[in-house]
Amino acid sequence: MDSLVDGVLLLALVATSACVVPMYLKLKRLDRAQAEYGAAVAASGLVLTQAGEAVRSFSGEGREILEALSLKIEEARAALADLEASRAALLAARSEPRA
Repeated sequence: MDSLVDGVLLLALVATSACVVPMYLKLKRLDRAQAEYGAAVAASGLVLTQAGEAVRSFSGEGREILEALSLKIEEARAALADLEASRAALLAARSEPRA
């Protein structure tokens, strides 16, 4: 009777081991996949942070360029107004009768 119980227990142990080994291998693969996923998430976070900094930099530089362009446009308008005034004065001087 003892050997029959031992045989059943041995068979149960072998069956349990046969189920545990594939489960262990799956857990190892899952652990590797989770580590790769964690690395990908960390890399994505870093890239998103860098992209945010680049956008903020472009925004600041764009604002500076816009202000510089506005200043140059105002200067150009002032120069155009001076040219128009000079042209009008020249035309007025030409149209005056000479004595």
